[in-house]
Amino acid sequence: MDIIDQGEEELILKVKSLDDDLLRLINSMQVKDAFLWVNKDEQLHKIKLKDVYYFEAVEKKVFLYTKDEVFEIKEKLYQLEEKYKDTQYIRVSKSVILNIEKIELISPTFNGRLIVKLKNDEKISISRNYVRNLKNQLGMEE
Repeated sequence: MDIIDQGEEELILKVKSLDDDLLRLINSMQVKDAFLWVNKDEQLHKIKLKDVYYFEAVEKKVFLYTKDEVFEIKEKLYQLEEKYKDTQYIRVSKSVILNIEKIELISPTFNGRLIVKLKNDEKISISRNYVRNLKNQLGMEE
């Protein structure tokens, strides 16, 4: 029976963390050149994924938000979450997946939530259940 000492255990954790960081970096690089075809006014538009600020589910429809436009998309939020897992797109509430690259400012609220101000001046509320996830993704572990 092998006994792992504390130094070996710390090394294993560091390697796992490095592996996770590398996977996130590789996935983010793949997202850089990716694009989506989206509907607006009965026309299809090609949108670069890196230009997406966030995805939002509203009344059984999913919308994609860019700097100053909104498009309806066919995918469900859970499909987008799985598709862009380990990238800069993370779930921040029951109805929103956010591109953390578009965050400009983060403010705490009195009830344990966070409010993020995006680079286009929109504000998104981060549910308490997702605050830890956001902080981890941003490297702000407590």
